[in-house]
Amino acid sequence: MRQKQNKTILLFLLVTTAFYAQMQNYDAKIELKNITDTWHNIVLPDTVFANTQDHLSDIRIYGITPKKDTIEAPYIFNYTSPELKTKTVDYKLLNASTKDGTYYFTLKVPSKDSINHIKLDFENTNFDWKTLVQGSHDQKNWFTIYNDYRIVAIKNKQTSYSFTDINFSAAEYTYFRVGIKSDEEPILNRATLELQQKATENITNRKLKSYTVVEDKKSKKTIININLTKKAPTHQVTININNDFDYYRPIKIEELLDSVKTQKGYLYDYNTLSVGTLSSIENNTFTFDNTFSKKIRITILNFDNQPLKIKNITAKGYKYLLTARFTEPATYYLTYGNKDAYGPSYDIAQLNIKMPKDIKNLSLGNPVYIAKKETQIQEPLFKNKLWLWVIMGLIMAIIGWFSYKMLSTKPE
Repeated sequence: MRQKQNKTILLFLLVTTAFYAQMQNYDAKIELKNITDTWHNIVLPDTVFANTQDHLSDIRIYGITPKKDTIEAPYIFNYTSPELKTKTVDYKLLNASTKDGTYYFTLKVPSKDSINHIKLDFENTNFDWKTLVQGSHDQKNWFTIYNDYRIVAIKNKQTSYSFTDINFSAAEYTYFRVGIKSDEEPILNRATLELQQKATENITNRKLKSYTVVEDKKSKKTIININLTKKAPTHQVTININNDFDYYRPIKIEELLDSVKTQKGYLYDYNTLSVGTLSSIENNTFTFDNTFSKKIRITILNFDNQPLKIKNITAKGYKYLLTARFTEPATYYLTYGNKDAYGPSYDIAQLNIKMPKDIKNLSLGNPVYIAKKETQIQEPLFKNKLWLWVIMGLIMAIIGWFSYKMLSTKPE
């Protein structure tokens, strides 16, 4: 019986030591404060991204109980991307008419839904039109919602571009009318009426350390190299142009994966994040899958046009969070920074567990770097070489003395 108790105690000590050893394998920890419920959200600060793996598989939540036991709290990981809620509103096309060179399309909305987005699809492939958007409740009194809104479509050997989305402040009318000033007849295939609501509270700005603009005249390209101050998830770049003329330029956005130094200089390995069109009629905001790279390259194809003047560039990223479950009283820490760690496997990630609707965010302490146990290097017995020469001299003297005694001894 006593032998079984000793084995149990030994197993407990081994498990506890293993947990402590696990925490020693991580670079840093942040104390989690104000734990009052079973479920809590943890918004990850940028300091975590700077020291963790790109796929964030080395994040753990460890707790130290009052008995000094180490436990692990499971979590579900996600990033809180801004959710675009879109409600499509039914309508009926009443008529299409023309007056004084303006073509009108009247749409009836049977419900009392608000609308802030109209997407038009035309059979025409090349046009540059100014549109008028009006609303009415009786088709007698019309109120202007937007005037001189520009829509464009270009299709040729170099590009295929279309911008026919009309955005405006939410409006509620029974009738909407779209007027188009054109020398040719617009042939409307269909229209899509929507109410779009986009949450922006989960987006944060990414600071730029610097950016450089290089004009490659030989390839007729403008290359912009962006350096971010911190390693953090980035999903959006906005390019502000300081030109008054119209432009439509193909654009490619890439992330730097790796670089190798050779005798001829550095070789860079890039991965494409997004392709699109830089246009004078759009806000030139480009979104893509999150990248943790601190270096982003933008290439603008100018063809035979003069290069554009870059006014400024901004970048944004999602806020990442963990939803963790706490079942035992303890002092919990968010630990991170372990290049050899694999992603955890928790039951709560596999099962369809019901969570509360309102989950509180935890307060975070300051990052604390975990001290590593230094490997003790066994020092040589004699640090000073002088001692070594003294000892060698003594050994030689002793050997010489014994040799002399042996030679000087007379045989009997």
